Amino acid sequence: RAAAREHLLLQVRGRPTPALAQARNPLPWRTSGETEGEGEWCEGFAPAADWTLKRCSADGNSPLEVKVLTYNLYWWNLFGDLFQKGNDGSAGKLIAANELGVPYDFMAFQECEDVWRVLSDGGLLAEYGTIMGNHHVAIAYRSSAWRLLNQGTDEVAEDRPEQWWGLRGAVWARFQHVSNGKTVLFLNHHGPLPVGTGGRCGRHATAWNLLRTIAAHGQEGDGIILAGDFNADAGTATVQELEARMHLLYTGASFGGVDHVFSNCGGSHVVSRRNLGSGGSDHDALDVVIRM
Repeated sequence: RAAAREHLLLQVRGRPTPALAQARNPLPWRTSGETEGEGEWCEGFAPAADWTLKRCSADGNSPLEVKVLTYNLYWWNLFGDLFQKGNDGSAGKLIAANELGVPYDFMAFQECEDVWRVLSDGGLLAEYGTIMGNHHVAIAYRSSAWRLLNQGTDEVAEDRPEQWWGLRGAVWARFQHVSNGKTVLFLNHHGPLPVGTGGRCGRHATAWNLLRTIAAHGQEGDGIILAGDFNADAGTATVQELEARMHLLYTGASFGGVDHVFSNCGGSHVVSRRNLGSGGSDHDALDVVIRM
């Protein structure tokens, strides 16, 4: 069951502090005074009405194509000893089969207990560096092309009491391309339960806390990519608020469309987008190429 799955994959200790560590030259963050979840640790503060991330650095310089993937792996079932037992490495093989001669720059995995196993199943382990964040959320990056600058996890939401399995974070990492110096802030998020509610502090608060995390760790000129299983479909205030400030590049079909990829680059900067199928998971893997 979905609730059992979330319970197995979320182990948390205590409550986080709302303060975020700032990047050296952070993106400007201005608020409107509107809040949601007042008095809670995850209280969200709305950005100013004209605050936006819809600025693409590819508009001014020679662009770089960045290939990304997001994939909820359904770990307890796909890799569980009592269930599919890895399904002969089907998830990793799905990823490898869809590289099509162009490796992924960044991959976002949710419900991922062992990112190295997934990469190994696809014969990709030697190509990627990995970041294992809180709550079984992981990032893999192409280590021959990108240098890791810094990384972390910021807690942004919490499940509501009626379906409480823990806190929800945004695992983030900032990278620099080894040949041209371009920088990318990549974030991976697995959203709060119940699905579509935004969790303890609400739909808007979850979106605002994600945006504040981006502002805290991004810098002007960065390519910005936010991907994951948001546990929120495109009709929710969470996704709509994010879409008002970023470009929604692609939405999957699983569970009514809760998997998304956002970026500061949209429109003609989207080179391709594909649904790769499930590979044994209960979510589909999504693949987007962005010019940034």
